[in-house]
Amino acid sequence: MRYYSTKQTDGGVAFRCIFCKHTVTTLDFDSAKGNRRTQAAAAMNQHAADVHLPRPILVPVRVGSRGAY
Repeated sequence: MRYYSTKQTDGGVAFRCIFCKHTVTTLDFDSAKGNRRTQAAAAMNQHAADVHLPRPILVPVRVGSRGAY
């Protein structure tokens, strides 16, 4: 699932988070590090994962007959 929407802008593409007003543009990234659009999409997905998406709760599970965790 994409956690952002895109919109063409002068000279680039703006990516906006679907949960909040956080935005990045392709102009924020360095083409020497790869495709700017790919970098922007990865940044938006990381933002969504860090800020908006629930994290799984890890619960210890008993293993063996002696009650060791």
